Parts: sequence; structure tokens; C-alpha cells
Amino acid sequence: MKLLFFIFLVVFSFEIKSDESKIVSNLLNVLPEGMSVQSIKKSQIENLYIVDIGDLQPLYVSKDGEFFFYGELYAINGNQLENTTKDEINLKRKKILDNGLGRDDFISFKATNEKYKVTIFTDVDCGYCRKFHNEITDYNNLGITINYVAFPRSGLDSNSSKKIITAWCSSYPKETLTQMKQGKEVALSVCEDHPVEKHYMLGQKIGITGTPAIIKPNGELLPGYLSPEELLTRLN
Repeated sequence: MKLLFFIFLVVFSFEIKSDESKIVSNLLNVLPEGMSVQSIKKSQIENLYIVDIGDLQPLYVSKDGEFFFYGELYAINGNQLENTTKDEINLKRKKILDNGLGRDDFISFKATNEKYKVTIFTDVDCGYCRKFHNEITDYNNLGITINYVAFPRSGLDSNSSKKIITAWCSSYPKETLTQMKQGKEVALSVCEDHPVEKHYMLGQKIGITGTPAIIKPNGELLPGYLSPEELLTRLN
């Protein structure tokens, strides 16, 4: 019995590798320069594979590698539709952030009775970022820890970038960031080992176009400002 099971696993693994080889071979002929096949896995649909080509959104490719589509795939769940493509994008976004960010990257405002942790791409000159930060205590009181990362909307050569770099270079980053979001003048200071450029590039990679951009623990992007109560509802 064990031998039969082992033979089945070997044959099954060989079939998958064979399918992957066909898919990679065909896609390499048509993918734009700079793109490549990062990973392949089976989808919920028989003979359809999910292919990561380095973009947030995956390709869906037939088993023989001769057909593909680039779009959204929905599953029918009773009387509801589940966007499985969105789930894949969330997983990819979470993986990128988990691999790209560590504890030292964040300016964190921790909740005492923590229920959730969210990552917020923020800018010091953004009006809704300031509104969000003015209510930071309310988020924390609801059990939401805020982990800020930097995303100067005007670009890395802007004055906003120099300001937010100052916060990450400060000996008191939380206080400095708060002062800037309150519109107070703070002497600009740039250190060599700041992570702002890395944050900005990560933000672009995961589809950030504006701030505040809230990332839920599962990788879902919630663009724009949400009140403390609205955010808690979305997290629940």
C-alpha cells in the first residue's frame, strides 16, 4: 500500500513538473522584457494554473501553456461571489511586505490591548494622514496598533521626503513624526541609513498611489482615510 502511494506521488509530481515546463516555455516567448515566471501553482479550476510573473496580479494559464488570461477569477460561494484573484493579490502583497520589512522599519504606535496590527504608508504633508494621526489614540484604544512606513507622495527628491526622512533619523521618531503632522517646524536632518527609499519602492511595488494607505494583516489594501470605528469594522 505504501509503495503504491509512493508511486502515485512520484507520477503526480512528474505531471506537475511537466505541466510547469510547458507553461514556462510558452510564456517566455511572449512575456515583456524584464518579466519572468516566478512561481506556478494549481488553481481551484482543473487544468488551470496560477502563474506569478513578478506583477501583483497573476496570470491564469492552461495546463498545456497554450492559453492564458489576465483578469479576475470569481468563485461562486452559495449566493455570493468570492474574488479569488483579489485573494492572490493580497497574499502576494503580504509576502512582499513580510520579506521587505522588519521591526526596525516601523515607527509604531502600539495599542495596550492589541487586537490588530496594521501597516500604514504615510506622508507628513498629506491632509488625511494628519487627520488619521490626530486620532491615533482612538485607534490604539480600540486595540489597533499602527505601524507607519514612509511614502512621500511627491517623490524621493521632494521636501516632503526630506521631512519624513528626518522623522526616521530622529532619536525620538514618534515625537518628531507627531510634531510634523501637527504642522510644527522641525529642523531637517538626513542620516545615511534611513529606510525611506526602501519603503517608497516597496509601496510602488505593491500598488500604493496615495496616502494614507492601510494594509490589513492579510495583505489587503485599504486606500485612503478610515475613521477608527470604520477601520475596526473592516478589520473585524
